[in-house]
Formats: sequence, structure tokens, C-alpha cells
Amino acid sequence: MSYNSAPIDTSHLPYCFTRLPVRIHKDKEEIQRFTLELIHATKKEDSKAHKHALYRYAFGPDMNIYSLSWPEADLDKMKLLIDFIELTWAHDDVAEEEPLEIAVAESERLCRAMYEEYDEEPVGDNGYGLRVKRFRDIRNRMKAIDAVGWVEVRDATEEWFHIDKKLKDFESLEEYLNIRKVHVGNKIMTSFIRWTMGIHLSEAELAFIEPYNDCIGVWLGLMNDYMSWKRERTQPTDRVVNSVHVVMNKYNLPEEAALDMVRGILVRQEGKVLEMSEKLHGRTGLSTGMRMYIQNLEYYAGGLFYWHFLAPRYTKPQSFDP
Repeated sequence: MSYNSAPIDTSHLPYCFTRLPVRIHKDKEEIQRFTLELIHATKKEDSKAHKHALYRYAFGPDMNIYSLSWPEADLDKMKLLIDFIELTWAHDDVAEEEPLEIAVAESERLCRAMYEEYDEEPVGDNGYGLRVKRFRDIRNRMKAIDAVGWVEVRDATEEWFHIDKKLKDFESLEEYLNIRKVHVGNKIMTSFIRWTMGIHLSEAELAFIEPYNDCIGVWLGLMNDYMSWKRERTQPTDRVVNSVHVVMNKYNLPEEAALDMVRGILVRQEGKVLEMSEKLHGRTGLSTGMRMYIQNLEYYAGGLFYWHFLAPRYTKPQSFDP
């Protein structure tokens, strides 16, 4: 098998580092260049959003989240993926600071930009209107390359856009994680593995792999919550979407005890991911596309852990408030 990526040696990292494999795209310099170019072109210079986005990529091409999460992606498709994800992140960053009712309404409207039948719907020249216009353009370019794969990306994104409606004060961590596995964007990101690599799975294959996908989604939600707690705990918002917060409220625990508990749950969840992965690799009769997808789900999960573990966004969070 020829690779678009190279392995990363993680042996020097602490023992608590993930056991999942980590690779990086061979075109990491071009991916970094394109990412920064896109940020400068779509965000007002020196704005809070501009500074946040640049800080996300401050450690250079070796720490570019796209190169680490989709190491086997076709380069041209990767650039469209970056355009799409940066736009949804921009929307998410704005929505987090708005009241829930307004955030839900804007998500509904942006979601319609994925469907041609709403293209005649007027939009303003404000930041939100420009996001809608940009989303329509990205949609058309993605469909032109792979219309079948686009439908899977669109459906996953629509579910994500609507997930804020299900946010509440959760009664249990299990209830929270069932929502969090979608809220963290796992279905969108895994659909992009398939789209950027031209992997087309049948409905039966997608149903077969869904439990593994969901297992990774729960792990990713826990991992993101644990790594980002330092950054999120002081953010101004009317809703805190974090398992540390859920555990603190559910069990009346102090912050440090809740962090320790979430870390333990995260380690056990990674064990479940690895156990399912081993069983899948040992299974006979799987298609070539399915085997490629399973392998790249591991690269995606390992790459995201590596990025969260070392990225300045979480190791040294900055507010960039005026």
C-alpha cells in the first residue's frame, strides 16, 4: 500500500499518551500554507476570530490538525475540507457566545445553505450572510467532485447543526455522551475520511461500522472535554458542554476530582476503541474500502489526540478579548 503520510514517533511522550497510531500528511507544508492563506482571506485582520484561528496553527505544519487527522486525504479534496471545516468552526465559535435560542436559529438557516432549493433565500452582507454565501459555494464544489460522498457529509453536518436543540442539564454522563458524540463533530469528520479518500461504503457497511464510529465519537468527546476544560471553564456562555462539568454537578465533586474521574473514563473508553479495532482487523470478508476506512479511523483518532495533547490552543489557552 502506498501512503500519502508518514508515521510520527510518539515514544518520547508521557506514558499516558494514546496507544492509537499517529501519522501526518506528506504535503503538510502546502496544507499549512493553504490553511493560513484561507484564514487571512476570510477573517478580519487582528480580530478576535483571526487571532484565535492563527493561534490554532501556531506550531507550524508538523502540528496542523488537518494533516494529522486526515493523513491519507487527496490534497485537492483536503483543501475543500479545510474550507468547509474552518467555516463550521467559525459558526460554532460565534454560536457559543450567543444565547441558545439565537444559536439554534442561525444554525437552522446555515443548514439550509446545503440545499439548492433555498438558494433564492435572501441573505445580508453581514458576517452571517457571507458565511451562507461561502457555504453554498463550497457545497457546489464538493458536489461536483463526489456527489454521493457529499450527501453523506451533508447529512452528518445537518445532524450536527441541529444538535444544540438537545443540550440541557443532563441527568447522567451516559445521557450526555450520547449527545456529545454527535456534538463533537465526529460524524462530520469521519464522513470526510470517506469523501477525501473516495471510499464509498454500502448502506449495510455503514450500519456495520456505526458502533465502532460511535465508540470513537464517545472517546473523542471525552478527550476533547478533558483537554479543553482549562480553556472552556471560564468562557462566557449560558451552556457548558463538557463532561467535567456534568460529573461535577452529578456527583457534587470538586474540579480536580472530576478531572481525575473523566481521565479514568477516557482511558477505559480508549480500551474499548482498541478492542473493537483489533476485532475488526481480524475479521474476514471485509471490502478493501472498509479496511481502508477502519485503518484511517485509527489515524484520525490518534492524530486528534496528538494535536489536543500538544496544541497551544489547549496547553496554553488564550482569550484574545479586547
